[in-house]
Amino acid sequence: MMKQIILLTVIMVAMLAGACHETTIGYLTVKNASYKPDTLYIRKTPDPKLDALRIENNAPWISSKLQGYKGTAQIYFSIDKVTSELGEEAAMNFMKNLTIRGGGALTYPLENDAVPGIYKVSVRLTNTDYSKVVEDSMTIVVTE
Repeated sequence: MMKQIILLTVIMVAMLAGACHETTIGYLTVKNASYKPDTLYIRKTPDPKLDALRIENNAPWISSKLQGYKGTAQIYFSIDKVTSELGEEAAMNFMKNLTIRGGGALTYPLENDAVPGIYKVSVRLTNTDYSKVVEDSMTIVVTE
């Protein structure tokens, strides 16, 4: 009888200890996450014909939304980092004007001081218990 009481006590203590363990909520998968198209071209000097509407409305350059990710809502998007072959200073200067909207759409102002070159943008997705980065998910090419 004493063995059964001790065994029952041990089992109950083990169950209580297991019940205190925090479990993660939901999921976040970015394995197939990408932009389509994955390159955004920004003209520092907008073309009067091609960019007439953009110039008239002072509209920013906007990428497509990020696709292929899955996860428990609400998913938040942020810019994790920007890299460039032009160096860290150019990348930091570029990043200060880059913003991200819902769905991961990247925006860059029409009037900007970006140095012409190629920039790679890594995007972070975050929900309740997870945070993952899609490395170099968007290439932004700034031309004169």
